[in-house]
Amino acid sequence: MHSTRIPAIRVRFASFLISALFVLSLFGAAVPGLVRPARAAGNPIVTENQQPGDAAWQLGSLVSDDATGQIKGYASATSVSQNQSITFYVTTNPAQTYSIDFFRMGWYGGLGARLRLHVGPLDGVTQPSCPTDPTTGMIACAWTASYTLGVPGDWTSGIYLGLLTNAHGYQNYMIFVVKDGRPAAFLYQESVTTGEAYNNYPDDRVTGKSLYEYNSYGANTVAGDQRAVKVSFDRPYTSYGAALFLDWEVYLVRWLERNGYDVTYSTDVDTHADGAALLNSKAFISSGHDEYWSMEMFNAARSARDAGTNLAFFGADTAFWQVRFESSAAGIPNRVMVCYKDAAIDPVQGPTTTVAFRDPPVNQPEQTLVGVQFTNMVDYGNNVRYVVTNSSNWVYAGTGFQDGDSVPGIVGYEMDRLMSNYPPPPNTSYTLLSHSPYTSSGGVSDYANSSIYQAPSGAWVFAAGSISWNWGLDDFNYTLADPRIQRVTANVLNAFLNGTPIVQKLTMSAPASATAGQSFAVRVTAANSQGNPVATYRGTVHFSSSDGQAVLPADYTFTTADAGVHQFSFTLKAAGNQTVNVVDLADPTLAATVSVTVTGGPAATLILNTPSEAKATQAFNVTVTLRDQFGNVATGFRGTVHFTSTDVVAQTLGDLPADYTFTSGDGGIHTFSVTLVTVGNQTITVADTANTALRATSVPITVSAL
Repeated sequence: MHSTRIPAIRVRFASFLISALFVLSLFGAAVPGLVRPARAAGNPIVTENQQPGDAAWQLGSLVSDDATGQIKGYASATSVSQNQSITFYVTTNPAQTYSIDFFRMGWYGGLGARLRLHVGPLDGVTQPSCPTDPTTGMIACAWTASYTLGVPGDWTSGIYLGLLTNAHGYQNYMIFVVKDGRPAAFLYQESVTTGEAYNNYPDDRVTGKSLYEYNSYGANTVAGDQRAVKVSFDRPYTSYGAALFLDWEVYLVRWLERNGYDVTYSTDVDTHADGAALLNSKAFISSGHDEYWSMEMFNAARSARDAGTNLAFFGADTAFWQVRFESSAAGIPNRVMVCYKDAAIDPVQGPTTTVAFRDPPVNQPEQTLVGVQFTNMVDYGNNVRYVVTNSSNWVYAGTGFQDGDSVPGIVGYEMDRLMSNYPPPPNTSYTLLSHSPYTSSGGVSDYANSSIYQAPSGAWVFAAGSISWNWGLDDFNYTLADPRIQRVTANVLNAFLNGTPIVQKLTMSAPASATAGQSFAVRVTAANSQGNPVATYRGTVHFSSSDGQAVLPADYTFTTADAGVHQFSFTLKAAGNQTVNVVDLADPTLAATVSVTVTGGPAATLILNTPSEAKATQAFNVTVTLRDQFGNVATGFRGTVHFTSTDVVAQTLGDLPADYTFTSGDGGIHTFSVTLVTVGNQTITVADTANTALRATSVPITVSAL
């Protein structure tokens, strides 16, 4: 069903070259409603986009074609790391001088790129034609090297275009990615495999071949028709030379960088070679038309999801075909992509047979990873409306969307949906966000879905379900940018960074200790999975405590002004370890408890404990205890106490305790030794020397002769 599709890039870009809309639309006004992320200090994307932009990256009116080959080129690798080298292979026809201008793609105030290096004039040669393997149909060029670029360490990770211009003014692109290997918040995967799958260079209507029959020419291959079953990265991309990047992905790249998201870039070949790199970021982004994946890529994305890495698929038809990679004739790994699309002719049988992922013997439906999977297509130019469902979902927060609302022009030309005859992804929640009906190019009534699900690991996975989703983000070459689609995209990415606006728990912060009778503040937060406040929380909370004397706040309903956080005043009265509890009255699973160690307050009473009987001239113990107004021991008391007695003789002889100042070691309680002398009923009085209100007199003590 995929073999008859015409890639949108071919149709659209021909029109663009004639009308020059490509250039004119670049300077559209800013779209309102953007939701910007917090820009972390030192974010290289923010710093990079503060540099001056340059619109000269855009092709002029003279664009090289494949048949004549006025100027074409390709790179030795799909990506290169900072401080490493990449080689370019260029042909000119006829032989003449040429230049290369290296541009980094981004926002740059709307200009879309920054010039990093101009090289030239260089002496060009007409390179030999590229041979075709008669069995596989693979076309691989064996051109001599033209220019080697040592990538400086200050070239920010990104998607780069090498703009080729020959002496006669003809132009073409070479495309590559610069990597920095840092653990940025987002890892963006540029889809070079799908560009290569459709690449039928040289598109001379005689010899060019791709993985598709519709644009392949020449002799039949092992496939039984003209299409190739292997394609090589060692050849230029057809047409203007930038593969599918300017067709689908540039809109998202411009929007990401305009909004300052911390993103680092790679390609799907990098994902194949080093899938563990996905674990270094909070989220992995696949965009546009990302149809051709290896099992290593599929497993890497699945493992990342299962380890908690969020995934965003801002496109459709993702991971439909399985591919394998092979080394080039020169022994360079991953320069040949293999896709037979038919198990019967693939020499490799088993889990890496190059058929659709959902088909035997692979049996790995895309929707078990992405959430939805390819269903159908419309003719290019016949995109349909995106129709909202489940508008209460957090993804739609702040958009104003209601169920049934729609956005024009962003569903097509290939679409996904959830298919009930295949298993869904493993999830703890799954929501279909749209149901967009259409009639396919084959006349079949169908519909597209976007989706969001949460994996058991806690990772979120968003799928746009349309290749054209990114057209709703930026007006480059179209006027379909919609602030509501921008808001949805921002909601998804910001949730990947900070957690979803779904209340997962209530949290409380309180001081570790408090003084009885003195109020203290407790902060209650309605928190998401990452502990960040959920501003939309409107629940009513109720408080309780292990302290039966506690003064607690009344039930409280959170408001807009709270933004998910409210501070309350508490007063505890019982000393010791006490708990304070909060619970959502509508959802008892939203609850929290904190412990507070309560110490006694200021001394309010003095208590003297004595025996009721004593022997004359024989010492005995009395205990002085200070308590606060709630009956707690006043452990902080540091006053000085003085003793007197009705036994004048004992007082005169010094048999009463000397004045004593309480220390921290006493903890509000001290035991003294007393000796009474005079037989009969006697009392002892003790008082604070500075606060006469703190005094106590014992019960009569019967003193008997020894």
